[in-house]
Amino acid sequence: MFKIFFYINELNDIQKENLNQLRNVNIIYRNYEGNNYYQNAIKINRYCKKKNFKLFVSNDKKLAIRLGSFGLYLPSFNNRDYFAQSNIKVIGSAHNEMEIRDKINQGCEEIFLSPIFNTKSHIKKVGRGLAFYRFLMRKYSRKIKIHPLGGINQKNLNKIISAGSKGFSSKGMIEKKMDKSLISYLNLIATNL
Repeated sequence: MFKIFFYINELNDIQKENLNQLRNVNIIYRNYEGNNYYQNAIKINRYCKKKNFKLFVSNDKKLAIRLGSFGLYLPSFNNRDYFAQSNIKVIGSAHNEMEIRDKINQGCEEIFLSPIFNTKSHIKKVGRGLAFYRFLMRKYSRKIKIHPLGGINQKNLNKIISAGSKGFSSKGMIEKKMDKSLISYLNLIATNL
């Protein structure tokens, strides 16, 4: 099954409108600013349970367990030890091969490799490209699933599928009103690939 992950800080109206039309997505709650941190976590958790979405809490194992979330997300800068023996799924992000190995050692079951394409949120970071992604995805395919992150949009979505990806993650895509063709396409790949 093709996995779609969206990063959100809070559940705003545009995100909610998009998510209300989507099926089979995963949410990563990533609120580094700490604005209404617990209130947003509770609100997002309730919403995910209602929609049957899987929720991953970023960088806060205690909150993930307290909410009964599906999993824990470890950003690339988190290099603390976590163990796969917990009853929640651990996923993470990396920017290079060394960080991929670190995430494997932390017990991550899936990793987002970033940035694959240029992004508006990190203008100074150049996208590493699909060749970089394919190489590391294949190299580690027996150990872990690696999904692309960074600059993924409606125009380049087919490129990551053609590269052999079994999922992706995005922050920017969910923050803008999605057109009907994108909604339909995301629902199609989330349930049929």
